[in-house]
Amino acid sequence: MSKIYGLTGSIATGKSTVLEILKSRGCVVYDADQVAREIVEPGTPGLEQIAEHFGDRILNPDGSLNRAKLGKIVFNNSDELQALTQITGPIIRKNIVQTIEKVRNSSDKKIYFFEIQLLFEANYQDYFNATITVYVKPQQQLQRLMERNSLDEQAARAKINSQMSIDEKKARADYLIDNSGDLESLNNEIDKLLKQL
Repeated sequence: MSKIYGLTGSIATGKSTVLEILKSRGCVVYDADQVAREIVEPGTPGLEQIAEHFGDRILNPDGSLNRAKLGKIVFNNSDELQALTQITGPIIRKNIVQTIEKVRNSSDKKIYFFEIQLLFEANYQDYFNATITVYVKPQQQLQRLMERNSLDEQAARAKINSQMSIDEKKARADYLIDNSGDLESLNNEIDKLLKQL
């Protein structure tokens, strides 16, 4: 029976780095963001529904989704963010749940990780053996986001505040990966976790 874990964190906590390290340790990693990208490819029902709601202004000339334009709309408007989530949420969930079922029914003994940004918000936790949050202190998160995305403090806070707080995710998780230190200490954190799992 495969073991399947749900992994989450907030923006700029270092989830991508964690996933790379897990892959290098022989774990199988799925990224819900990848699913989210696939369901809004040109010609998909997902993109059609989004364009229907937000209008053609969120499309590039070639008919693909202009993520930057859509992001500007939803990050500054909670109603529009909710509308987007209501369109994409069910399609993403269906794809993720199908993949989890396939993995669960496979006979290999690998450890699987599903990185899902909205793991707790969308109630995915029951699908997994346990949940894991990648954590950094809120001040560090803010700093990293400002540096990574070249944002001023106000814009960075707006992005962070549009999500469940990192402390809330920390409280809800079964396990924690503390990414407050350097790469070496992150590697140690992950090795420690894999021994526990």
